[in-house]
Amino acid sequence: REWKYLEPVRAFCELHGIPVQMGNEKIPSFWRLRETRTFIDWLRQRESRVVDGAALAGWVEGCPSGPWYDLLRQAVEEHALETGGNDVPVDHLIEWLAEWGREIRRRQRELLLVTAHGAKGLEFDHVAVLDGGWDRVERDEDADAPRRLYYVAMTRARQTLALARLDGPHPMLDPLVDHASVVERAPVELAAPSPALLFRHVRASLGDVDLGFAGRLADRHTTHRAIAALSPGDPLETRITDYGSWELLDPAGSVVGRLAKSFRPPREMRCRSAEVSAIVGWSRESSEPQYRDSIKCESWEVVVPELVFEI
Repeated sequence: REWKYLEPVRAFCELHGIPVQMGNEKIPSFWRLRETRTFIDWLRQRESRVVDGAALAGWVEGCPSGPWYDLLRQAVEEHALETGGNDVPVDHLIEWLAEWGREIRRRQRELLLVTAHGAKGLEFDHVAVLDGGWDRVERDEDADAPRRLYYVAMTRARQTLALARLDGPHPMLDPLVDHASVVERAPVELAAPSPALLFRHVRASLGDVDLGFAGRLADRHTTHRAIAALSPGDPLETRITDYGSWELLDPAGSVVGRLAKSFRPPREMRCRSAEVSAIVGWSRESSEPQYRDSIKCESWEVVVPELVFEI
């Protein structure tokens, strides 16, 4: 019913290596990802203005592993299905990729954790509805509002629906127990929870990051080289300055980024660890006009982190 009930599930998935996405988080702009820009540069630098499926497949197969190169592989596979692997003009492919990138941001890629409100209008092959908060009526709701919302959650399922409850009565499930279409499974003994289930994982958005940090440094500044040496998954350190801003440091101790002034960490939690989630491109042209006078280079890269907080 609420995001707070999904946080331990997210932590469980991260602990066990289960690919997971939170419905209230957005992936960085596909078009700005370093991997996408590298692909576009390769396409534009080719002598031939057409490209076939074999050339595209060969390029992505030669790329290192990583979440964003894997996403590019998916794009190339889907393009091959649409075109049969035939020759296409490079400009047409780039236009197709831009549209595909806009669509992929709205597409489910992993186990999706979302509230019942957030799932309205969506459908999934398999749905599990968690316990928690279904017995509470908000101040501005009528008494049947939780039941209607639970119905919304249930009816998102196309094939299978699992309704979970913890110990004790459940206002929604109890009336269903004896229904002919319901299979009630015996309770299971839960293992002792890992302390990691209390961790809060935060994938920063572009709005959480100081996009102009490296742009305010000259082209030859060592920070640009330090950022260029980083890849998704690399560890980062965090540091809060005397002015209250969050800095991101690479393993060598070089400052490679800053979080935006508007970034707010989870309350009463401290940063336990951080890593590179993505590296995106930014430019003077992309920046707001009021910030352009402080920029010292035409284009640069921005480190987008994933942060883990603990109590």
